[in-house]
Amino acid sequence: MRLFCLLLLCGLCRPLSAQIIDEPGEYGIDWGGYLFGIRGGASLGTQDWSSFETEVNLGYHGDLFLESIPAEGRFGFWGLLGYHQRGSRLKRQRAFTFQGNPVILPADDFVFNNLSVAVGGKQVVSYFGTADLYYIIGVRAEYNLSTNLGNYDQLASYGGFIRNAYPFDSYEFINRFTYGATVGGGAVVALTEGIGGFIELTAQPDFSFQYKQGPINNVIDPYGGGNTTIGERAIRNFTVELSIGLRLLRKWRYID
Repeated sequence: MRLFCLLLLCGLCRPLSAQIIDEPGEYGIDWGGYLFGIRGGASLGTQDWSSFETEVNLGYHGDLFLESIPAEGRFGFWGLLGYHQRGSRLKRQRAFTFQGNPVILPADDFVFNNLSVAVGGKQVVSYFGTADLYYIIGVRAEYNLSTNLGNYDQLASYGGFIRNAYPFDSYEFINRFTYGATVGGGAVVALTEGIGGFIELTAQPDFSFQYKQGPINNVIDPYGGGNTTIGERAIRNFTVELSIGLRLLRKWRYID
């Protein structure tokens, strides 16, 4: 898995290595340029919610990116702006009222729709046939645009004890701003003289909480009777993303 990530992410750094290396003159003096493009794909999100059994949730993402031409064809810097879904899926989707009647859940997942900004560096590690293999590492900052937690407000019709068991659609608990890291790898191939195609795999752990809620006391226990406490929920995102994209090369020559 680690090797595959490295191979995938490296393509961002060096999609058109042959053209860059063969360019006559010295970069920054005789000629200049940059790389830019678009990427998107599937996101596999996980979270650890207390009192819930969760599993991987399938989402999606899309980015616009800009990167420097790698120095000596090996190392470069990158930045991106995009939309990323974070979250997880409920493993057990059944709940019951006091009377034993089934509760129909309005959703089976917890989804956070985030605007993401990231910067970092990338390093080409190998040339494999027509592909450049690379790894990347960077830092991210994200802003939450919306969630689907409001769907669970419908559970209030079953009683407060059912609704309180699920997360709340409130920015008292949802953190607008989160931050984390991006690491991975990829492979990029030249499609034409100025266009490269790439595939990459990244792991994106968050360092801050997406949702943080203190314990809720004196909640009626629908199963054992009496009162109970819903424990603290401090939730971090972890997402694995598989992306494909196009990278374009913009070059110019300096003329005295």
